[in-house]
Amino acid sequence: MAKKASQEPTNAADLERDLELLEADMKRLEAEYNMFFAGRLPRPPWETRGRVTAMVRRLDNIHIANTGMRFRFTTLQSRHQTFSDLWDRGLKAKEEGRPGPFANL
Repeated sequence: MAKKASQEPTNAADLERDLELLEADMKRLEAEYNMFFAGRLPRPPWETRGRVTAMVRRLDNIHIANTGMRFRFTTLQSRHQTFSDLWDRGLKAKEEGRPGPFANL
C-alpha cells in the first residue's frame, strides 16, 4: 500500500530551505501589515498572506521526523496564527471605525 504524497518525508535540506523561506516571508508579511496599519500601504497584503498561509498548510501536511525542525515549524505556525488573529482584529476595528490593536502606530 503506497503512502500519500503529502505524507512522504522530505529531504532535510529541502525542509530547511522551506523553513527559512517561510520565516523570511513571515517577516516580510509582518512588515507589510505594519506599513498598512501605519497608512503607508493602500490595502492589506492579501497576496503575501495567502502565500504564507499556503506554505504553512503545505508544511503542516508533511511528516517532519527531525524534532528540531518540527519544533521550529510549530513555532512559526503558532506565530503565524497569533499574528493572523491580531491582523484580523485590526482590520475589523478599522472597518468599524474604532481604535484597534494598532491605534498607537
